[in-house]
Amino acid sequence: MSTKFKVELSNVDVEVTKESINVKGKEGQVSLPLVHPFLKIERKDNTLFIEADKDNKFQKAIAGTLAAQIKNTIKGVNDLYTAELELVYMHFPASLKLTGNKIIIENFVGERKPREISILEGVKAEIKGNKIFLSGVDKYKVGQLAGTIESKIQVKNKDRRVFKDGVFITKKP
Repeated sequence: MSTKFKVELSNVDVEVTKESINVKGKEGQVSLPLVHPFLKIERKDNTLFIEADKDNKFQKAIAGTLAAQIKNTIKGVNDLYTAELELVYMHFPASLKLTGNKIIIENFVGERKPREISILEGVKAEIKGNKIFLSGVDKYKVGQLAGTIESKIQVKNKDRRVFKDGVFITKKP
């Protein structure tokens, strides 16, 4: 007897096909790919049941992960995921700019060439002073962009105890 995972569907339209699960809400739409053929997805009223063929650790883990992803997607399409980052500088006054679909950091640690990070599709970026605000319906994309910004804007080849400059995540999605 295998384990069933239950996901409540509130204020969303869900379409289950062979290849994906499409979740549509008031903020937008997200599509989750279905890559494991051993999963059975069944919809009854406002509940989605996810079940694996066998009752082994691996298949239960995959079914539970998909259930968690669907719950995150439902939350994202109803209320946007947001992340907040802050630019910190000690020696050289750095500045943030938003140009098209790129975030540009100028004069970071006195560098002449500005650092650029492309904004992922489906994520909205906003800059207010030294803060970057990211929002979107897909938790993975918002978190991925926040992590990319934090890792690309850090001091390299200098003593981290002296140069504490960088962009740091202050609120995770």
